[in-house]
Amino acid sequence: MDTRRLEAFIKVVDLGSVSSAAKVLNVAQPALSQHILSLESDFRCKLLERSARGVKPTEAGRILYRYAKSIQRQIEEARRTILDNKPELTGNVTVGLAPLSSAALLAVPLLTRVHERFPGIVLHIFDSFGITLSELMLKGSMDIAVLYGDRPFTGLDYKPLFQEQFYLVAPRMMFPEQELTVPISASELAEIDLLLPPRESFLRQAVERICAQAEARPRIVAEVQSQSTLSSAIAAGLAATVLPDTIAKVLPNSEELCVRRIDAPAASLQMSLCISDNVALSDAAFAVYKMLLEIIAKTGGNSAAPLSQNPSFPASQQDH
Repeated sequence: MDTRRLEAFIKVVDLGSVSSAAKVLNVAQPALSQHILSLESDFRCKLLERSARGVKPTEAGRILYRYAKSIQRQIEEARRTILDNKPELTGNVTVGLAPLSSAALLAVPLLTRVHERFPGIVLHIFDSFGITLSELMLKGSMDIAVLYGDRPFTGLDYKPLFQEQFYLVAPRMMFPEQELTVPISASELAEIDLLLPPRESFLRQAVERICAQAEARPRIVAEVQSQSTLSSAIAAGLAATVLPDTIAKVLPNSEELCVRRIDAPAASLQMSLCISDNVALSDAAFAVYKMLLEIIAKTGGNSAAPLSQNPSFPASQQDH
């Protein structure tokens, strides 16, 4: 059986619309309808019920859908096995990593592993502010992103990775010795001079939500986008900042800093792995995607739960 017909059927059921499925699969609607009619002819029964509100599977359609998804998973597993034995993979792959987050620490391990395993793949890594990763994903300018958020946009698939906890990172001189490791409250945070990234960043928005719990606004003395500038300014005693502890630990002057957990419900954000739900990854991008999952599973640290090595893929990723 032609697996393209099964892919078409799955997408129509997922979206509840033949026209929407045609747009996502980039095929003409009559051609997609013909795929469905051909399947109904093969199985000698009606698979979809059509109404003004869209389409939904019949009982026979629901049975076929379950088997079609199973076939899709088996094809995907075969592709992974084949890719594991294709060191000649080549191509450009663009990866976005949320700046000043644990995601930024994935860059070097990913570059190292890709270079060793697939030297023909050229990675393009974006990990700076001023770039909205989700927008680049929607525009098709980026293949994969590790970013903050758990509410996917239409057209994007988010896979939750771990919950990122935020900490106050400040010069040791700012607090008495007995307070260096004591958690800080939202009201206390609102009284501290802070260096933070721009307002559009998720981290900045998280700090504003934390302070709002104390009916206050953060005392922002400057907006800083560079990690090195941020580190130097804190070491000089100019102000404090808010970061994940994973980033605080790798700052060059970490021994001169104190890291205090923020004791507030809003002091964490979901980190997710994002791919397109509409456009299939290239073989090279899929290989990088798989490596990212493996790296995160092995180096997630105390903030990341182990990930499945066989994640479920959206229907549109059948042809990876």
